Amino acid sequence: MNTYESIYDRTKDIQNRRFSWLTFVIFLLFTITLFFCNDIKKSIRTLYQINQHSQPITNSLICPIRGDKWIVVTTINYPTSSIHKFLNLTTNWNLIVIADKKTPNDWPTHISKNTSRLFFLSIQQQNSLDFRILRYLPYGSYARKNLGYLLAIQCGAQIIFESDDDNLLETNDIYLLPKILQPEQLPWIAFHRQRSPFINIYGSFGHPNIWPRGFPIDEIKNVTEDGWHSVRQNHQNTTHAYIQQYLADLDPDVDAIYRLAHPLSIGRIKFDRDQPPIAIEPFTYSPYNTQNTVTYYEAFWGLYLPVTTTFRVCDIWRGFWVQRLLWDIGGQLIFGTSTV
Repeated sequence: MNTYESIYDRTKDIQNRRFSWLTFVIFLLFTITLFFCNDIKKSIRTLYQINQHSQPITNSLICPIRGDKWIVVTTINYPTSSIHKFLNLTTNWNLIVIADKKTPNDWPTHISKNTSRLFFLSIQQQNSLDFRILRYLPYGSYARKNLGYLLAIQCGAQIIFESDDDNLLETNDIYLLPKILQPEQLPWIAFHRQRSPFINIYGSFGHPNIWPRGFPIDEIKNVTEDGWHSVRQNHQNTTHAYIQQYLADLDPDVDAIYRLAHPLSIGRIKFDRDQPPIAIEPFTYSPYNTQNTVTYYEAFWGLYLPVTTTFRVCDIWRGFWVQRLLWDIGGQLIFGTSTV
């Protein structure tokens, strides 16, 4: 009997302890709710407001100039020779210049001619706009160019030419091919071999031992063994050349490894001017940049530059996913010889 009573007492004691702990937990939760319910309500209200106001923000900007051809650059320097040339082209191109914090405040006063083609936006003017992307664009970033793309589109762009303030055009106009090409206009198509999905487009323009910035280092050996470049005749009825990358002589867009390994060649490189334009075959990759590039309206969705990457790779990473999506709409990336 004593044994049963002892077991009963211990069982009851355990139950009492559990009840005490349960009571404590309930009391604790009640206290937390009492003290923090206002914050919880505020959080829920904030989430609701965000959801309610997640509609697209309309932009009240009135375009000072309109046109179908736009050049987009960002700069922290006073107007360069390249900038002056952009404003004096034979064809009527408009120029958008996106300033940054280091851009001189009196930048516009250093332009004396053809200001009717210029759309300059200081940081203050940019911050007055209603584009939601402004929340995410860091200062001191090449990605501020995104704002220039949006403004060009809003002001009527059908063609956007991307460049930098140190890329000096060789002629008084921007060379570009029509967006729909026949085989006689585009006689060659580049394709990859077995070991790599990449091709080195520089090899097709006379420099097989140079590779473009963004070329995967672990693919250099594979591409070298396959042969730096492979081209075949273009037998397509038409090619939709929605994105066109043109090369740069003397100091082309190469990576840091090449610059360290071949410092004496920088400033002396010239590509083959007799090489006709080349299309990149679907499922074949090549890096391309934002330094001498034409994009037609059909591929404007691919202009966006990532804002969370470093300056030297934002356009490269953009280029890889854009190429993949370009094939799905029947478009192709085109490379042409140097124009700067």
